[in-house]
Amino acid sequence: MRSHFDSELWGLACHPTQSKIYTWGRDSMLGVWDLKTRKQICYTKMDTGGDALAISPDGNHLALGFLNGRFLVLDQNLKPIKKVGDRQGKAI
Repeated sequence: MRSHFDSELWGLACHPTQSKIYTWGRDSMLGVWDLKTRKQICYTKMDTGGDALAISPDGNHLALGFLNGRFLVLDQNLKPIKKVGDRQGKAI
């Protein structure tokens, strides 16, 4: 079983057209959950945790906000598309 257990869960976003939710927390885990079965579909572990999570209106992109000030945009398969900022606030 995988879940947010090591730290706080701050990010939650519902897919606009599918019965999926995305969770993101300070434990560095991004999870995708099926609402009908109440089971985790997939997950990925990031290099640091975060507080902010948003999904695009078409459901094709996720945006994660990290504790260190970075932002990351992922596709619907959780593959990185765009990274913005590093610890000094510079674009990557």
